[in-house]
Amino acid sequence: MDEKILRVKIMKDSVDGQAYSPAAKGLHWTIVLLLTVQFTSAFVLPHIGRNTQPSDVIDLHFSVGVLILIVMAARFVHRLIHPVPLEVHDAPPWERLAAKATHQVFYLILLVGPFLGWASASAHRLPVSLFGLVPLPALAAPGAAWANEAGDIHSTAMWVLLWLVGLHVAAALYHHLVRHDGTLLRMLPAAKAGARRRATRQMDRQASD
Repeated sequence: MDEKILRVKIMKDSVDGQAYSPAAKGLHWTIVLLLTVQFTSAFVLPHIGRNTQPSDVIDLHFSVGVLILIVMAARFVHRLIHPVPLEVHDAPPWERLAAKATHQVFYLILLVGPFLGWASASAHRLPVSLFGLVPLPALAAPGAAWANEAGDIHSTAMWVLLWLVGLHVAAALYHHLVRHDGTLLRMLPAAKAGARRRATRQMDRQASD
């Protein structure tokens, strides 16, 4: 086989092996949508104190938090069953480490954070349910000190999450607009076909040099 054709095939196979499945993409963009709603509702939430009464925006915030927990648990299980490298094949070591660390923090906050907020809600005597259809049990006794602390940790964790989301978006745009390495396209629909075409063009240029 011609060396140029062989190298193109190897590059295509590498891209194919790093592509996310439709299920992984669906879970990812579902989380993006839920987080958009959640942060929006968080910014309009009233201050939650001992005398705070349930309201539509509070119920929405709690319900979306429960959905985030469910979808993130499904995404975590899916990733364990179908692991895919976070970074492209030629990423430097520091970039691989940063990608893994960032995603680990994402999973930690999005899997633990809802429980912290849930416990805080219970401590403030606020019922948690899934859109009023599925009532959920209280995780803490009314006024529990540890649950109030959990609420403070929840608030801090959400600010950290918001900062990480911004960093994640900036990194994705950097890879797409500056590095042109297909990192962003791996998570978009029809990413595999586009990545294959780009790999072919890259290998064609290398072979012509």
